[in-house]
Amino acid sequence: MLLALGALLAADLAAKRVYSYRDENGILHFTDKPPDTDQPVESRLAKADPKKWIEALEEGPADDKRYLLVNQMAGPAEVEMYFVDALNVLSAPELPARVVVPGLTSTPILKVIPEDPTRSWRFNFRFRWMLGDPNAKPNPNARYRLPFRRGEQHPLMQGFGGRFSHTDEQAYFAIDIAMDEGTPVLAARSGTVMLVEDDFFGAGTDIAQWGDRANHVRILHNDGTMAVYAHLALETIAVKVGDKVRAGQQIALSGNTGYSTGPHLHFVVQRNTGMRLTSVPFRFVEHPEMEMIEGTVLGLPLKSEELDTAKP
Repeated sequence: MLLALGALLAADLAAKRVYSYRDENGILHFTDKPPDTDQPVESRLAKADPKKWIEALEEGPADDKRYLLVNQMAGPAEVEMYFVDALNVLSAPELPARVVVPGLTSTPILKVIPEDPTRSWRFNFRFRWMLGDPNAKPNPNARYRLPFRRGEQHPLMQGFGGRFSHTDEQAYFAIDIAMDEGTPVLAARSGTVMLVEDDFFGAGTDIAQWGDRANHVRILHNDGTMAVYAHLALETIAVKVGDKVRAGQQIALSGNTGYSTGPHLHFVVQRNTGMRLTSVPFRFVEHPEMEMIEGTVLGLPLKSEELDTAKP
């Protein structure tokens, strides 16, 4: 994603539920949270401002420009900076450059000054960012439990390398599990909630319109990998950015939002491989030898002594 000084692309189908009611004096009130009132309440969906997970802030005098990067995710981001126009300038670091910005921080990333203060100078820089730390090393012994309640069974609609949408490196090792809307979705592995997108409604198969509009939770594991739980139902996500979650904890309800042919859960584990997201193969403790092939039914009984083997 190419960003100019923190300008993020707007998601025009983001929404919030707005509540309205009249108090005992007949005054009309509006709120984005369910009101604590005995009066009749109406609610509707309304467009919301898009979330800005990464922003650049400018500070300092005209001849000593400094930039901070604000990361509102509870996990690191890799940032690449470069000049698109520069005359008579020095920068620290020298551009182009890449830096890793920790989660939930405001981090100094760039200083720009004139090389010769007696001459005119100008510059214009851009940055793009990618989720995760490219220096993270995935744990090959990490285990994952099924992301739904024990005793349930769900068909695997699309497995590793699925021809419909699991063809690129971000999604090759993803799976799509058929789930009725409203099915509890559980964390497959413990970690920290890195980001949450929960304002989207509607679904379709036009990737240009729906490709980035699935409600989802991204959980950061302690080895730097990140699990994504996508197509969740609007306003059902039960965790927030920064929460610590354990394997088996309910995080949301399944839905049918974004680029989707029907209700299902999209689950994938990813890592940053240098300004690129790459999916990582995994196995569930319930099916340790199973290849993730379309048509499989997930959810066979699990022995009690294996239940807690989903390591962080």
